[in-house]
Amino acid sequence: MALDKTLRALGCVALAVALVSTLGCAANKTKTAKAKVPPSEVKVYQTPDLLQSQYTLIEHVWIDSWRTNVTFPSFKSEADGMDAMKKVASDVGANALINVMCHDTRTDPKKTLNLNCYGDAILVN
Repeated sequence: MALDKTLRALGCVALAVALVSTLGCAANKTKTAKAKVPPSEVKVYQTPDLLQSQYTLIEHVWIDSWRTNVTFPSFKSEADGMDAMKKVASDVGANALINVMCHDTRTDPKKTLNLNCYGDAILVN
């Protein structure tokens, strides 16, 4: 009986710690995000263009989500992939993208082009 109460108490403590840390992460993201930038104004930088001290990482586009374990968006052109990433960056409060990459996932070159694109949504200081 005492063991059941101890395990139940430990479970409650673990749940409380998980909840507080989740809320802390969510609060941290909101502090760094500025006013939403329209997707058309989201800039794309190459890695050497900015020092790490010049920006704050907001989100790894499509990589931070549990959904990427199940599905990953694919695109018919690099322009479509860039437009979609700019929209995601805008939605999370970023004003730029960095480390952007699109790669062809076709196994047969005769098939329709199938690109996976990803990058980092950032807030330039």
